[in-house]
Amino acid sequence: MNRRNELLLRVYLVLFGFVVFAGVILYKVVKTSLFEGDKWRAEGGKNVKWIDVEGERGSIYDINGNLLATSLPYFDIKVDLKTSSQENFDKFIRPLSRKMAKHFGKSTEHWETKMVLARRNGKDSQGRSARYYPLVNKVTKDQLDLIKTFPLLNLGKYKGGLIYERKTLREKPFKELAKRTIGLDRKNSEKVGLEGSYDKLLAGETEKRLMRRVPGDIWLPVIDPGELVQERGSDVVTTINMHIQDIAHNELEKVLYQYEAERGVVIVMEVHTGAVKALVNLSESGMGTYKESYNDAVASLSEPGSTFKLISALSLMQHGKIGLEKEVNLNGGKKKFFDQWMYDSEMHGIYKSTFREAFEKSSNIGMASLAYDVFGKNESGWKSYYNSLKSLRVMNPTDIDLIGERKPFFKSPFSRDVKDKNVWSGTTVPWTAHGYELSMTPLQILNYYNTIGNDGKMMRPYLVSEIISPNGETMKFQPKVLKEQLVSPNVVKMAQELLTGVAERGTARKLKVENLSFAGKTGTTRTEYWKKSESKKYNASFAGYFPANNPKYSVMVVVYNPKGKDYYGGKVAGPVFQGIMKRLSGFENTVTPANREKTEMLYAQSGYKPDFKKLLEYIGIEYSDKDKSSDWVVVESNKDEFGFKSQKITNKVVPDVRGKGLRDAVYLLEAVGLKVEIKGVGKVYKQSIAPRTKFKKNERITILLK
Repeated sequence: MNRRNELLLRVYLVLFGFVVFAGVILYKVVKTSLFEGDKWRAEGGKNVKWIDVEGERGSIYDINGNLLATSLPYFDIKVDLKTSSQENFDKFIRPLSRKMAKHFGKSTEHWETKMVLARRNGKDSQGRSARYYPLVNKVTKDQLDLIKTFPLLNLGKYKGGLIYERKTLREKPFKELAKRTIGLDRKNSEKVGLEGSYDKLLAGETEKRLMRRVPGDIWLPVIDPGELVQERGSDVVTTINMHIQDIAHNELEKVLYQYEAERGVVIVMEVHTGAVKALVNLSESGMGTYKESYNDAVASLSEPGSTFKLISALSLMQHGKIGLEKEVNLNGGKKKFFDQWMYDSEMHGIYKSTFREAFEKSSNIGMASLAYDVFGKNESGWKSYYNSLKSLRVMNPTDIDLIGERKPFFKSPFSRDVKDKNVWSGTTVPWTAHGYELSMTPLQILNYYNTIGNDGKMMRPYLVSEIISPNGETMKFQPKVLKEQLVSPNVVKMAQELLTGVAERGTARKLKVENLSFAGKTGTTRTEYWKKSESKKYNASFAGYFPANNPKYSVMVVVYNPKGKDYYGGKVAGPVFQGIMKRLSGFENTVTPANREKTEMLYAQSGYKPDFKKLLEYIGIEYSDKDKSSDWVVVESNKDEFGFKSQKITNKVVPDVRGKGLRDAVYLLEAVGLKVEIKGVGKVYKQSIAPRTKFKKNERITILLK
């Protein structure tokens, strides 16, 4: 074979090899992409994936700048124990363990042993991969910055193995106060409250982040979280005033405990604007406490009972041309409409009455009789009554800026479906007139009392006053008028007289407070009245505004299913309104920011003297400590300073520790010789042995805190 042929043969062999090699590659490409593509894509997806990462969520504030909800960043810290050299690991593991023990507890030996074994064996004590050792979770930004300075970890990600993942936790500084109104930011279910209504504005910028899976089924970001810059969400400033919220919450809570009620609602609204200043929803938790768990004020429909009589009165006065002195027969407190008997709250024996007197007494018979005479005798009258209520916007929701508001329910005389249980009947006019055969939310009822207090101008209730964007731009929300004049000025004036009469002479007269005026209406609604049961259930309510002559706030109170003999609106719900009115009026008229701390100290309870001294020194108030006879004292004051007066602790009866903090409660109970068992956290709301009862020495007492 000559040299030329030998060279060609070699070329052909090499070329053939390239062709075979290329064919194999092509075969693998075709096989992988066409026949095994799904398989390998699935395998790849098991180790690397893109996830959506939300930016920092905006905060929610009250009208005075108090923080109601915010996102607190935290970090989960891991260490890649294989990335550092053996020399660096041996050199720094002891100093690192010493730092961890100093700042995060446990012993130096604990940290060193765990990390040495994990590096050596590649597994933890349970046999799981421990290369990426979970050092510590849920640390703050300051703690993360501290950890970055620790020996070994200060070498960085690739030499020291430090890995961290940024997360956020939504926190409510005021805990239960306005909790349901603020709402919940839930990842895997529907958001509620303001968190849901303003979710798109509160939510920060969402980015795609590449994550990789490491041994131990741990997912870590490919890019250092510290290198990511995402735009945070906007801040929401509400109309809520947390001082008013706190007052409303406490006044309602007292009554709920007193009557062991099922749940309760309080709404405080600014009359001239419709701004909601407080929104309280408390429900029995099943643990003997009350929690904010459902927004009954906005989302719960129920028959309002006598608080609806204001709306019936507006309809009668506007469309029925009925004056306050219109005569009505109360029939002694009992009357039959078609085949159903109606009763007043008592058989009072009154027959001849005026419309004004009937309203002040909250007579069901009086309101039903007037409505029946005007609207109830034929189908034409039914439609007229329905249309008159419709013209008052009573069938519309308030359109408050909060998701979940229910539409009011009313029967319709225009329905022809006889099978429909909600179809209009001959008893609908008289029963609707005093608040039955219809359903509304507490907020919807309150809006009518607010409208009358506002001289007939109906405002849209609202909860958000402004939105502040991440760059500081502000979008303010102004009050919105739903109807400039709901009824004629003359009708408004008569309605105001009716509500003032209830406060001065009627069912709310016992709520009067010296030097304060108010107007309103009590309500007592029997629920489940169609059930035959010896145990009857009621809802107690009160709606009104104050002061009567120049209203600032309107208030709605509903107490659902109070236990015991007292279930009337004036006795159960009325005191909540009264307490709010007294505290708000006193706060706004007598206390200025400059002297608020000292003024409120005047009402301090008895307590442990060293605690009082520490508090007074902290806020810079002078005090005298001349009485050295006891550490259990009451704070007294004069113009210039505070002093302590010793309180004698008697060991003859059980002290009343309800409302006290844990330290004071335990001090008092142990001082008289009782053994104390503690359940819960917070302040004492219940004690197993009643106050002021005799006891045996070393007897055990349980106190419940919340």
